[in-house]
Amino acid sequence: MPDYLVVLQGAWIVRNVKTVKDAMNIAVAEAGKRLHPDLDFVEIDVGVTQCPKCGENLKSVFLVANTALVGLIFEMKVFNAQSKEHAIRIAKAELGKRLQRVPLEVVDVVELE
Repeated sequence: MPDYLVVLQGAWIVRNVKTVKDAMNIAVAEAGKRLHPDLDFVEIDVGVTQCPKCGENLKSVFLVANTALVGLIFEMKVFNAQSKEHAIRIAKAELGKRLQRVPLEVVDVVELE
């Protein structure tokens, strides 16, 4: 059975924050605390959004009134999955148990060699 790299994005809310940099750091740290030590193999990073006007890539962070919405990217290797869909279900189930109330969406699924 093949192995897959499943990439999911999630929306993380950070309250009482002054800067975008602090919001990114706090979001990654909080997500890491929820996933570790059980899922310490999951890579967490801040996502990138393309500006609709100029096309430049920007960090996925929106800060208003000391509250930030941070788009996080979760990369998880899933071993011995029956198909891409099965790998997605496994990744969503494992992450979803630990990241309750965090909406998750599939960004990409790649079969590993």
